[in-house]
Amino acid sequence: MGVIYAAHDPAIDRKVAIKLIRTDLQSGEDQADYVARFQREARAAGRCVHPNIVAIYDFAVHEGNPFLAMEYVEARNLSQVLQESGRFPQPQAIAIILQVLDALACAHDVGIVHRDVKPANILLSANCRVKMTDFGIARFDGADLTLDGAVIGTPSYMSPEQCRGEVVDARSDLFSTGVVFHEMLTGERPFSGRNFIEVASHLVNEPLPDIRAKFPAISQALAAIIERALAKQPADRFASAADMAVALRQAPLSIQPGDETVVRPRPPEHAPWVADATLATIAQKLAPHVGPMAQRLVQSAAQRSGSLDELCDTLSRLIDRPDQKVRFCQEVLAGQTQMRTSASGAVIANAEAARAEQELALHVGPIARILVKRALEQAKSAEELWQLLATHIAAEADRRAFLRRRG
Repeated sequence: MGVIYAAHDPAIDRKVAIKLIRTDLQSGEDQADYVARFQREARAAGRCVHPNIVAIYDFAVHEGNPFLAMEYVEARNLSQVLQESGRFPQPQAIAIILQVLDALACAHDVGIVHRDVKPANILLSANCRVKMTDFGIARFDGADLTLDGAVIGTPSYMSPEQCRGEVVDARSDLFSTGVVFHEMLTGERPFSGRNFIEVASHLVNEPLPDIRAKFPAISQALAAIIERALAKQPADRFASAADMAVALRQAPLSIQPGDETVVRPRPPEHAPWVADATLATIAQKLAPHVGPMAQRLVQSAAQRSGSLDELCDTLSRLIDRPDQKVRFCQEVLAGQTQMRTSASGAVIANAEAARAEQELALHVGPIARILVKRALEQAKSAEELWQLLATHIAAEADRRAFLRRRG
């Protein structure tokens, strides 16, 4: 139905992945529905800023076919790795699932249910760093984005309520995560069958096979966690991804030969370069744009950033209007040192750089922030800063108007 390209974004000079869907293979209402679902993927994933979630940069339609510009990740998916390895040592499996749970916690906090957690949607780098992708069938809580009774997902990893076409919540994702965890530890899916009907029947009606009876090397604690995650009734599962993660971190293991060298990850810590009070202030400024999820988004972005400039750059992607992006960054940086020193040694006022960015954004959009940041590394004076920025404006008349507005 589609293809993924490795591509280059010339505006920002970075490698990206382009996910293109061929809607010409469909027609009528099916085509319109597919485009709508694809656009939901962009909206859902784009609001999840987290180190374990593939970032979405842009959404558009090319010759009737929708596409996403996404973060390029050098990795294989977990399904490919499982086909080669068969199963994982317990500590390594836990390290991977903890990252999956952390990503899901971020999504669930902003009202998004993935609905298709499976190995093929879990990218795994050489150092076992997880990137979750494909939020194409995610939905926002309270939004009527899928037909009632629609069964969407991959059969072997679906929850019982999902198989029945019922409304699902975050606990459905935890069931799917439990299936993935079971497969990682045993090399087998807990519920299998020759076709969709058989798999769905086993998921809905059959009890979970005794894990330790067939795989005694798996610790009792891990078996209990899987059993709880795979409970038929959502109320009997973990209440949240965070709760399941806590249980995993506390679970004693039955260490097997070869497992000892695998290090279990530490719980995430606050970004050391910025004070909690500063993050709280930034969250207050972001909240009018994204709502109550602001605090978690700021904390997550801070862990991925190394400076206030980089943090602003990351968070501004969550804001739709270019002028609001610029204003948000201006407000955040207002408490910073009032002068910037460029790479050439020139000292340029923050207010000057912010005003230049705001004026440039009228011509080039949100990319203005990156262009200003690059120009600051070269400019020997404020005047040269504006001259460098003017080169990014195509029309001569617009360039002159831009320079006049400096005053």
